[in-house]
Amino acid sequence: MKTYFKFIILIFFALSAINSFAQEKEIEVKVNLEVGSLIKINPCKKGKKEFEGIDVYARNQAYDKKKVKKETGEGLIEAFFEKNTSIDAKRLPCVMGGHSYKIASLQEFPTAEGIKRVVICYTTYDLTIIWIDLDKALEAGEIAL
Repeated sequence: MKTYFKFIILIFFALSAINSFAQEKEIEVKVNLEVGSLIKINPCKKGKKEFEGIDVYARNQAYDKKKVKKETGEGLIEAFFEKNTSIDAKRLPCVMGGHSYKIASLQEFPTAEGIKRVVICYTTYDLTIIWIDLDKALEAGEIAL
C-alpha cells in the first residue's frame, strides 16, 4: 500500500513538472508582438499603487518624430532619449492600467543575466512613452497578450 501511494505521488509531481514546463513554453509561443499592434496593460493587482515591470518616461519638450521609422520603431530610443533634454522616469501608476497601448518599438538588450526584451508603447500624451520589461511584466501578470 505504501509503495502504491509513493508511486501516485511521484506521478503527480511528474505531471506537475510537465505542466509547468508546458506553460512556460506556451508563454514563449504566445509572445508574438508587432510594432503598430496593441498591447493591453492589465489593471493593477489589489493593494498595489504601481506596476513592477512597467515604467513611464516623460520629456519636458517635444522630440523629432521624423527620426522614427513608424513601421519598425527604429530610431525611437535615440530620438526620445536624445541629449539636452530633461526626462522623468517612474513606475507606471495603476491609473494607467486596464487600457491598450500602441506598440511603438520592440527592443532587445544584452545584460549580465541574459537578453532583456522591452516593448515601448505610445500613450495619449506626445511627451510620454511606456517602457515594458516584457519578461518581468509577463511574470507579474501585468500585461495580456
